[in-house]
Amino acid sequence: MMITKEEAYHKIKSYLDKNINYSSIDSVDKIALTLKDEMAYPIAYGKYKGEKINYYAISYGEIWGMEERSMGILIHAKSGEILYIITPHGYLDIDEEE
Repeated sequence: MMITKEEAYHKIKSYLDKNINYSSIDSVDKIALTLKDEMAYPIAYGKYKGEKINYYAISYGEIWGMEERSMGILIHAKSGEILYIITPHGYLDIDEEE
């Protein structure tokens, strides 16, 4: 059983509110679900590196200097575990205990 887009959104928003100074976040309607059977490549980073899993992805913005940069967060669609943040320069681990 997978979590819903709404559950993924609220979990990510809660994480951002506590841990990231963000300037914007996509709406629930813009959350993308990727099914493991549709993945061209396996997960590129972190705990599930090399595996194909079902996940949701959502974008948010952070102010870098005088401009807003887009970031992405992936969340496991079955467990609801927040996986990692995708930045313009690579990946960031997530510690949900923060």
